[in-house]
Amino acid sequence: MKIKIRNLNKKDIPDCLKIISGTKVSSNLEEAKKIMDFSLSPGIKPLNPNYYVLELDKKIIGISGLYYDYEDPKDIMWMDYFAVSPALQRQGWGKKMLQNLEGICKKRKTRILCVFAETKQALSFYKKHKFKIFGRLNNYYGKNRHRIWLYKKV
Repeated sequence: MKIKIRNLNKKDIPDCLKIISGTKVSSNLEEAKKIMDFSLSPGIKPLNPNYYVLELDKKIIGISGLYYDYEDPKDIMWMDYFAVSPALQRQGWGKKMLQNLEGICKKRKTRILCVFAETKQALSFYKKHKFKIFGRLNNYYGKNRHRIWLYKKV
């Protein structure tokens, strides 16, 4: 079994969109594709955002992203499109992806890592990995679909 985390490239986007769709990380796949394409544009990539894929035996099984919000201090980063293929969840792959992002944050001298959670499963994962809730918008995406902000010191 060969495991690898690497930078996203253009040919990865369809597989990543399938994972995003299957996990309900986003209901707007058109926007997700646009943002991933944008991240690969010349001159933009070093700034914002950066996406990474998790491969298992050369098959993409996860996606994760990091970005700066232009309104936040530069020592705060946000996670984006963090998802593992549904059939492979709860096997430690999300933890590996999170460790990768935290390592990148430490190299960039990031103080705080933030994320939005929109499902009970995501909220449970982040709490398990020491994220704390700092905000919540009830019914943000419709009835009983909340948006929860979490953060973790890195």
